[in-house]
Amino acid sequence: MQDKLIRFSDLERTDAEVITRVPLGTGATEGSVHESELQDILFRFPQTMPIAAIDPAYDGIVPVCKELNTSAGFVDAFFVNPLGKLVLAEFKLWRNPQARREVIGQILDYTKELASWSYEDLQRVVSLKTGKKGNVLYDIVRKQFNDLSEAEFVDSVTRHLSRGEFLLLIIGDGIQEGVENIIDFVQRHSGLHFNLALVEAALYRDSSNHLLVHPRVLARTELVQRFVVEGETGVVVPVDIDDTGDGDQSDTLSELEQENLKFWNLVVDGFSFSDTTVEIKTSLWPVFPKDSTVYIQIENTSYNGWSMFFGAFLNRNQRLMGCYLSVRKGQAREIRIYESLRASFDELQKEIGRDLTHWLNSVQRPRIGFKREGSLSFLSGSENDINFQDAVSWMQDHLNRLVSHLHPRLQSMLKDSG
Repeated sequence: MQDKLIRFSDLERTDAEVITRVPLGTGATEGSVHESELQDILFRFPQTMPIAAIDPAYDGIVPVCKELNTSAGFVDAFFVNPLGKLVLAEFKLWRNPQARREVIGQILDYTKELASWSYEDLQRVVSLKTGKKGNVLYDIVRKQFNDLSEAEFVDSVTRHLSRGEFLLLIIGDGIQEGVENIIDFVQRHSGLHFNLALVEAALYRDSSNHLLVHPRVLARTELVQRFVVEGETGVVVPVDIDDTGDGDQSDTLSELEQENLKFWNLVVDGFSFSDTTVEIKTSLWPVFPKDSTVYIQIENTSYNGWSMFFGAFLNRNQRLMGCYLSVRKGQAREIRIYESLRASFDELQKEIGRDLTHWLNSVQRPRIGFKREGSLSFLSGSENDINFQDAVSWMQDHLNRLVSHLHPRLQSMLKDSG
């Protein structure tokens, strides 16, 4: 266990302070930090937790409430992200094997309970806990993501609840060896779709009595088989193997999902790119075309081929539809390539079309592509309606132009970059 840090106060490194680790405790141990204090810190600042390193699908979590009440007990902290992904966190001391077994059993009991809830059940409990009325869960997330669609958010949360699809975090200090055996046991004996991670929060205090918190992943389940990208936020989503091919078909599609599926099926019907090396992998359907965005992988990029990707989207909330190229943050090579394309934007407009544009989405992810403004009310009508057919033709034309012009250029740039 790393129990000391060194901090230099100047570039010459002539003045250094050794910062000593302090324990997490439940009593009045001198210098210790109570587990409730750690819980409060990480609840208020969830961005400090290594969520993306555990499962990128859950990145961008928003704190909802502490001590969420279930029939199995109280969940220490509860979070949700704009994709409706749910996170349950327990803050515990890990000083002995008995404590480890108890906290694992405890959080699994919470998970089984929540998997039996409807969105209305969760909303009611959150409303009672926070003392707020209305669609509180949605309202909390919308404060940070202003263009969040209420209908799509509710549908997404409902789907994750019904599948028992959660991220479980057990956060503590002094987590000892042997935890990988617990992870292996959980993975082999659970029928739910959750991921579980053990996070060690190392605590330090400097000479000025400032508290330093360093959360890191100690171990996690490995339930991820492949990745897709979900939602207009452009987050890379790991998908369980049960979701491929002839996966779970029992879920009833919502009205919005039925509209999305109808639209995307018409878009790909008889469609092919001028660049024949690219295809929309309909073998994955109907897994994600029922959502508002369809994604196209760019091979030879990192992150399993998803560090750069094309997307085609429907955004009812903003009265927009369109398609774009984007890049994940933290991918140095791909970001350089994207920025090079962005620098030659005038040239791209001449090549691809004057209506080509660039923008940042609601979470500041970069986009180069096409946008078409106007009501998407046609989605609720007949697929034979002239407005529906016009939208399908627009999407096919612009998606083909974008992908077939940019994909060969991207592959050449990727090859040159090594």
